[in-house]
Amino acid sequence: MNTDGLLQVNKALKKKFSSKKLIFGRGFDGAKVVFVTDPPTNKEEAENKPISGHSEKLLNKLLKTAGLDKRRVYITNVVKYTVPNRVHTQKEIKSSVPFLKEEIKTIQPQVVVTLGITALNGIGLRQPLGNVRGKTFNFGSYELLPTYHPENILKNPSLEVELAADFLKLKTLLKNIKERPIES
Repeated sequence: MNTDGLLQVNKALKKKFSSKKLIFGRGFDGAKVVFVTDPPTNKEEAENKPISGHSEKLLNKLLKTAGLDKRRVYITNVVKYTVPNRVHTQKEIKSSVPFLKEEIKTIQPQVVVTLGITALNGIGLRQPLGNVRGKTFNFGSYELLPTYHPENILKNPSLEVELAADFLKLKTLLKNIKERPIES
């Protein structure tokens, strides 16, 4: 479907960030849902995956809640590389955003779900996550649904209820999009 477009985005990323070990997005290139997660951790870099470990297991469980097949979604990071012992600077995030936007444009999803505050800010919504979590925003060609990164559940297990609620909202959102009449 959009494999050539993604190859072009990845080629441009390699050129821009030639000194970095890049973690590219994974999944179905015609996905209705794209998950944009925070920058990769050291473990994700070692596994060459945008999300791994406990976070990946929880995400897979949440996908089932939303009625989604994990083979039919696309998962990527807002920044495609890790930095040792610190968080990414705003400049690093900003330099990655054009590639993320092109990646999303290439896949043409109906919904983009941001997992975490860095992903949310990178997509262009600079609000505290607590203020916008679980709400939808129209971003022109897709609906945006911000929520927590599954990693947050390890630190605060009570957030799992809210995260699960957001995935139920995703299920409803996809159903409503599917039922909309086609405009002529």
